[in-house]
Amino acid sequence: MQFQITRYTRVTSTMDAARALAEAGAPEGTAVLADEQTAGRGRSGHAWYSPPGQSIYLSIVLRPPLVPEQAGWITMSAALAVVDTLAEFTAPASCAVTIKWFNDVQLNGRKVCGILVESSVSHARFDYAVLGIGFNVNTTFDAAPPDVRARATSLLLELGVALDREQALDCLLRHVAKRYAALVQSRRSPAQEYARYVETLGKRVEIESGSQLVRGTANRVAEDGSLIVTTEHGQIVVRAGQLIRQS
Repeated sequence: MQFQITRYTRVTSTMDAARALAEAGAPEGTAVLADEQTAGRGRSGHAWYSPPGQSIYLSIVLRPPLVPEQAGWITMSAALAVVDTLAEFTAPASCAVTIKWFNDVQLNGRKVCGILVESSVSHARFDYAVLGIGFNVNTTFDAAPPDVRARATSLLLELGVALDREQALDCLLRHVAKRYAALVQSRRSPAQEYARYVETLGKRVEIESGSQLVRGTANRVAEDGSLIVTTEHGQIVVRAGQLIRQS
């Protein structure tokens, strides 16, 4: 996949900008990169802390040859691409890279990257999907809300050295392209490899899924990325939701 990147100094959200391009017929690989977001968002509408000049705020237009039920494959593949990227930068430091179900990549137990996929579907097929990646490269969180400071980190904070954002971007795009190409070619779920990094498995969890609060033990990741949770009432398949606690 070849990327055509439109760069902005400031946008409300790269997701919104990329969606507009997708709606206008932009080809796969069209990407929006911003130096700052004023209203960046993560999953479930949560705000994404996006200070200027510190990190990567990126959204990519995809036109995947998959069915909508396989949307989770895109998220899982993107998470693995971030894991691949982190491996290149953190190998000498022996950092722990894990995934917190469903879309948070963590470094030493703290969130370093969030992934968001939004799509348009018609006639049981994708019109497009927009893959959003917020990657904390040199973020310091000095002005971040207390809840963000409590759970987030960056490569700078973990490695103790500022990185070249362009180098990090090139590395990330290379791995995203490789993982996406493999997904399209194989048409197979990456759930098995993804699950190797999911720290949520085996833990007690509380998940807000729609109007339901699911409490139980996370057992495994299904082919579509759903989390299989054993509760006091039996097994529940959680296809989407906000993981609010794990222990």
